[in-house]
Amino acid sequence: MRKDLQGMPIYTPPGSQFLNLANNENFSMTWRGLLDRQMDAIVEQVPFWQYGNSSHEQLTRRYAAYLQVAPEQVLPAPGSDSLIPLLVNALTEQTVLTFEPDFFRYGQQARIFGRTHIQTPITAGIDGLIEAANAHDAELIMFSNPNNPLGIVHDRDALVRLLEAVDGYVAIDEAYAEYSGESVTDLTANYPKLLVLRTMSKAWGLARLRVGFLIANAPLIRFIKAVQGPFVISDLNASIAAAVLEHEDEMRQSVAEAIETRKHVETFLQAYAHPTYPSAANFIYIKVPDAKAMAASLLEDGIAVAVFGPHGLRITIGTQAQMELLTTSLAKHLPDAK
Repeated sequence: MRKDLQGMPIYTPPGSQFLNLANNENFSMTWRGLLDRQMDAIVEQVPFWQYGNSSHEQLTRRYAAYLQVAPEQVLPAPGSDSLIPLLVNALTEQTVLTFEPDFFRYGQQARIFGRTHIQTPITAGIDGLIEAANAHDAELIMFSNPNNPLGIVHDRDALVRLLEAVDGYVAIDEAYAEYSGESVTDLTANYPKLLVLRTMSKAWGLARLRVGFLIANAPLIRFIKAVQGPFVISDLNASIAAAVLEHEDEMRQSVAEAIETRKHVETFLQAYAHPTYPSAANFIYIKVPDAKAMAASLLEDGIAVAVFGPHGLRITIGTQAQMELLTTSLAKHLPDAK
């Protein structure tokens, strides 16, 4: 048992008795009704006693069409989270560079694989990332865009500048791209060291199915696929995800509703003296004097949120009714409105 990994915390999600606003899920895409007629046919077509061919061709084609890339550039995975250790293991021997703050799994997986984890403050922007990458010969630069937990987004010109200024691989996690409207998946064919992580757990509302994708140029996809190995996604889950991709209009409508609801929550928070970040995702990040105490108070009202450091709270944007519960609770615990 490695001593340096002892004491690593185990993630425990909030209980089902709470309104969970900690995981950035899409509460409005329940898929009830939309897939009712298709589910029986999907289940009947799956030979549960077989592993299957592991190619998931229908899912790959449909997702490639959705992103307008070639199917050869798409690799399905059991959630985009599973791609993080895969890329760290396959593309690095020494150094991984990330922003601070960012999704904790990037640094955690670098540590698990014994890599040196370098961080640069997100306040330094892409220029700071370029400087750190070149100073430390970073083999893999990995970050979320929009950023998780802050919700801020790096623009396309800055990302292109990064791609042209560094030698290492650049993995951009676009888990919330449907909300921001910003993506660089179209650049993967021309930048051989660019990789983009995508998921159907957020805007598509399929978190429980665990379906994600890696987008890169075809030779890089072939290499990562060989390292990944076969049978990583259930054929049943892949078939359901492929069926869901026929309902892009419904997904887009839910995204538009979440953005509108987010604006209302941001307007509510503007009445209070706590800094907020302009979010391009389905969550907001606020600063409070004591994040743990505030989270505990919200939990007493049946609402779970994510805590980041001594002052940060990340809160998922749910349905309008859920946000009314949230703002009612926040109004009880935040200082008086300005």
